[in-house]
Amino acid sequence: MYMIFSGETEEILNSVMKNVSMELVSDSGDMLNILFESKEHGIAVGIKAPTLGDGIYVTAVDDIILDQDIIIVLKSYDITGYMLETNKLKLGEIRSVFPFKSAFENPYMKNISHSKSL
Repeated sequence: MYMIFSGETEEILNSVMKNVSMELVSDSGDMLNILFESKEHGIAVGIKAPTLGDGIYVTAVDDIILDQDIIIVLKSYDITGYMLETNKLKLGEIRSVFPFKSAFENPYMKNISHSKSL
């Protein structure tokens, strides 16, 4: 599957990739720490989970529900504005995460503020 990105989307991805830590994390304890950091500080996180589809989705964590299963509640969209198939995942469904250093920016609000400045 090939994706064609607009210039603005490509700029967003390039900006985020500059701040990526090249460390793929697959240990469940380490992943949970990264996901908690995303929730607490609004940090972007790359998530690879078959439930979401192929590839890695860059988003942020809205909530973490500690119950019989640990449920990770993600933003309902990724950094490009793509609406995720689901935003609730069990920790066990997540194969790996990529910690980012930058804050997750709402792509819709960014587009609105960009449009107002034109």
